Amino acid sequence: MGSFKLVAVSALSCSLLAACMQNHEAKVQTALLPPPSATPVQHTGRLWVELGNDTWENQCRTPKGQRMLCFDGVRRATFGALERSLWNSFPDVALRDGDAIQAGDYVLTLDVTLNAQAPDNEGPGWSAVAAGGFRLSRDGKLLHEERLGSRSRPAFAYGSALGVGAGEVVDAFAVHVAEVLSAVVEDRPLRSAPLPAVVAEVLTPAAAPASAPALPVVPMTPEPALAPAPAVSAPVTVEPAITVEPPVAAR
Repeated sequence: MGSFKLVAVSALSCSLLAACMQNHEAKVQTALLPPPSATPVQHTGRLWVELGNDTWENQCRTPKGQRMLCFDGVRRATFGALERSLWNSFPDVALRDGDAIQAGDYVLTLDVTLNAQAPDNEGPGWSAVAAGGFRLSRDGKLLHEERLGSRSRPAFAYGSALGVGAGEVVDAFAVHVAEVLSAVVEDRPLRSAPLPAVVAEVLTPAAAPASAPALPVVPMTPEPALAPAPAVSAPVTVEPAITVEPPVAAR
């Protein structure tokens, strides 16, 4: 009986391994994102991020005529992109996992579903496509809601390379959501607290910006004075002496 169980488990493991080896795995690769807005609204409540039921961590698709393709790490990549995009507008961005919501907290619910798009007239390669939507609420009041869609560059080979395309559409979702949320009006701003004056003594001044290196001074060598050219006198023409013959009577 024990041998039968061992053989059965081994056969199941081999079949699962073979199935995994036949599939493509595309790890979602997101980029380092700068804040989307230079002057975001400063919010006072914590932002809880809820990734909806459609945002599975591993999303597998089987396009017609292709082997199964699995996008791996969708939830991880989505929350990471949101966290990098929202830090300058919300004091705290956290992934909610059954945590209690306090009064004044914001709740962002986001769905991201990935798929693979075959080459078409948009380009010669495969692309990643994202569909979904989000809504923002506070204390049970809906503040904003949108449906979203995005497509990556059609320049990828079918397989693991589509993880880069998936990262593009996930980043696009995150940046768009951050731009919208960064403009939401804060109706409970913090009151500025009166603070005492501070007496400061500078101990180490800030380093001055490095100046451009001075160019070497090349001494100017005076040109040698030229001797004055000798004056050219006009040529003197010597006229031949004229001899005057005496008259015949005087001879």
